[in-house]
Amino acid sequence: MSSKSTLNKYLGIIFAVSLFLVFNLAVLGLNFYTSSTLHNDAVSINLSGRQRMLSQRTTKVLLTMQVDAAQGKLDPKNTAELKKVSSLFDTTLNGFKSGGTVVGGDERPVYLEKVSDGVAKHSVDEALRIWQPYKQLLVPVINSTYIDDIRLDMATDYAREHNLKLLKLMNDLTTQLEKNTKTKARNLQLIQTIAMVLSLLLFANIVFNALRKLRSADGEIEKAQRETTEILNTVKEGLILLDPQLSVGSQFSSSVSKILQHEITANMPFMPVLEQLVSAEIYASAKDYIELLFGNKVKESLMLSLNPLTEVKVQTKNDTTPRYLSFQFNRVVEEKRVLHLLVTVQDVTEQVTQAEELSKLKGQSSINLELLKKLLQVDTFQLRQFLNNAQTGLDALNVILANADKRAANQGELANQCFRIIHAIKGEAAAIGLEAIETQAHQFEENLVSLRKKTSWDAQEILSLPVMLSAMLDQIRQIETIVNVIQEYRQVNSSAYKPPTISTSVSNNLKRLAEQVCQNQNKNVELKLNLDLLDRMETKTAHQLQQIAIQLIRNGIYHGIETPSIRLAKGKSAHGEILISALMNPEGAIDFIVRDDGQGIVPSRIRTSMIASGRYSNEIVSQLSDKEIVGKLFEPGFSTADNPDKDAGRGVGMDLVQSLINEIGGDLKIDTKADVFTQFAFRLSKHAKPSINLNATEAVV
Repeated sequence: MSSKSTLNKYLGIIFAVSLFLVFNLAVLGLNFYTSSTLHNDAVSINLSGRQRMLSQRTTKVLLTMQVDAAQGKLDPKNTAELKKVSSLFDTTLNGFKSGGTVVGGDERPVYLEKVSDGVAKHSVDEALRIWQPYKQLLVPVINSTYIDDIRLDMATDYAREHNLKLLKLMNDLTTQLEKNTKTKARNLQLIQTIAMVLSLLLFANIVFNALRKLRSADGEIEKAQRETTEILNTVKEGLILLDPQLSVGSQFSSSVSKILQHEITANMPFMPVLEQLVSAEIYASAKDYIELLFGNKVKESLMLSLNPLTEVKVQTKNDTTPRYLSFQFNRVVEEKRVLHLLVTVQDVTEQVTQAEELSKLKGQSSINLELLKKLLQVDTFQLRQFLNNAQTGLDALNVILANADKRAANQGELANQCFRIIHAIKGEAAAIGLEAIETQAHQFEENLVSLRKKTSWDAQEILSLPVMLSAMLDQIRQIETIVNVIQEYRQVNSSAYKPPTISTSVSNNLKRLAEQVCQNQNKNVELKLNLDLLDRMETKTAHQLQQIAIQLIRNGIYHGIETPSIRLAKGKSAHGEILISALMNPEGAIDFIVRDDGQGIVPSRIRTSMIASGRYSNEIVSQLSDKEIVGKLFEPGFSTADNPDKDAGRGVGMDLVQSLINEIGGDLKIDTKADVFTQFAFRLSKHAKPSINLNATEAVV
């Protein structure tokens, strides 16, 4: 920090301290001046008191001399006494009048300030008026060497006549001087009190500002330390500062001990830890590399390629399999001197292993080509439509994943979007018979499950998803190659090949899917289809209806249709029945209906599943109506399946159904009866407002 910025930072405190010093100096000067004045006042009071005594001594000496004269005596001592006291009285009285040096009480010269107060001046002036004639009468008496009865009597008579007046005037002078001094003392006390209060206020202001500055500085330091700690506790990379002695600094991320599988503490040597992780050859290279970084001769940018600790293989006693760590080093430079090295440690095991898995998946693509040749029996149009939709969906997934870390506030909806896309691809792949694509899509869903539970994603957590996308895209490109071969073959033999209708192709796909799901779930289901109207619809709408049917078939077989033994116990046939139809109603609109004769939708069973999942409390579940309970089936991520598998359990199918119906523009209506049936129906209407209406039969729902 520069001296100018430091001065500006503490300018307020400097100003307050300067003001405090100036104020105290001013008060000190005022006290000195007032003390000097009080000293002079004390001299004046003392001498005015002496004047009273001198006036009485003068009269007393005169009376004594008169008594002695009557006896014919003349005592020189009395004459000397009279001369002394009259002289003191005269010089002091004139000192009060005009100011000057007089004899003090200790017989030493003192300076007597002239009186300035009106009352005191009046007393002095009146005393001088009486004293001047008195003084003239005393001079002959003092200077006479013999007994002069006449002059002595005249002086004595004057003294008797004016003695009390003169005494009163001196008393008045003394009283007034004392009064003035008391006033000055009170003023001084008031000034000192005010000065003390102001001084304390200034001092308090200085202390307050100093404490505020210190508190602010401490707050900034604490905030910086707290933010540093939060960052170090949050980052998943290992962060360490190394000093020139290669010891760990006081600040390091909490994750570094976990990554290194070694307890890291402040000031501990770092190289012994590294030595335990890597081979002796790599350790020697790393030591030379780090020592070279602390030198200033080689530029840091030129040394990046020399780092021997990039994706280095490590294995500690706690590792069951080898791990891969990446160490990055950055210089901390001040005034062209390397103070520390910032070491960033990352566990790159997943990246390395995923890259290996990607290589394996690419190596397996030739094996899948043999399986895809069996698709010669599949409708080429349906297959190409699936490939186009799958390509579009996977591209959309790739965009979502690429921007996932930039949209942290909406991660839940991003997960649901990913689930809808991949679940649709998975369902259609199963319907067409592309088991490899179905399996890869299911694995993709498995990875999405953990992400859906989190509020934010990071690069490490979504790293495996692009690898899977890449493998699926490779499979799709190979399938496209087969489709092109099939099309070329059929164009050459066009007279012998007649492509099936859309309704036939969709029916075949749905039957294939139903057989596969029944086989997986050990159930028997007869699928009844009435889908001729699909041939009169737009291709996109027909495809959307197929997607809806795929999800409802999966859902119906998995959740609705009971096992043969349970059905027989209920008095039903051993095999279940699912009816899917697209019918034209009298108004000319199309009603799409999916109905099964399974166990129906029972709110009490859904409530039990909700509580058992641990996501909902008894209190919350009890407050929901039956309609709200059934509406949970369409909530992303909600499922009543106990053991999720490839056919159901991720809470995606019904969410996808609702999303597709919203795209088409229809109102979904659910009819159900416990242990009898469940029916999903909606009317195709481009302008209808999407909604869900629940009709209960026999008050079951």
